[in-house]
Amino acid sequence: MIQAVWVSFFSYNLITRTGEWQDIQNYLLAAQDPLFWRTIKNTFIFFVLKVPIQMALALLLALLVRQPFRGVGAIRTVILIPTITSMVVVSVIWGLMYHPNNGLINGIFETVGLPPQPFLINTKQAMPSLALMTIWKDVGFNMIFFLAGLMSIPDVYYEAGMIDGANRWQLFRHITLPLLRGTTIFVLVTSMITAFKVFTPVFLMTRGGPASSTRVIVLYIYENAFIYNKMGYAAAISVILALALLLASLFQLRYRAGS
Repeated sequence: MIQAVWVSFFSYNLITRTGEWQDIQNYLLAAQDPLFWRTIKNTFIFFVLKVPIQMALALLLALLVRQPFRGVGAIRTVILIPTITSMVVVSVIWGLMYHPNNGLINGIFETVGLPPQPFLINTKQAMPSLALMTIWKDVGFNMIFFLAGLMSIPDVYYEAGMIDGANRWQLFRHITLPLLRGTTIFVLVTSMITAFKVFTPVFLMTRGGPASSTRVIVLYIYENAFIYNKMGYAAAISVILALALLLASLFQLRYRAGS
């Protein structure tokens, strides 16, 4: 990390491992780079599409698998299988499923009478398609934390609420949600970090296209560092991203402590 900060002040050549001191020129360049701001916007859009839906779905799944019914262990296993599967494998398989002509999803659409969709080759559908795949991949991981939080809530609170005449929705709203506040903040912070450093599915499925609609910040860092050999500029963007995530995480954790 220290070396990345140091390199960000140089015009650094990765091959010769030499560089010329640039002061803060790399940071000034980032501030004036429209493509940099485009990648920031795309990454934020990915975060908005992914994290709220993923957290809500993870909480619902945790509420489901917490109940003691026959086959709950098998359901938990099915939900967790994508979590332990390689992102590279998942990206390749979903890329084939999203194929506009021969993909499984469009094949299902045609079977039920729906028109085929372009998915990854459409500027409006590419990012939601990536978000859907990563939600499927990561929702089980978030479910584990919500399940742990639910199991840590003493049953006596629910018993007292039922004695007072509360229904299921009131128990969930006034007992479950407040007592899950710490878990929710933790899941939000970790999910935010994961969303803002997404790289593998974008690199394997769209390469930032079409028309840079899925070019996210980490892909832009990779391109500058290893394609255009602008290691100093890539390091500067990395430092900016790290500081932004640090400040956002501290803000969320401060909110947790204050509540």
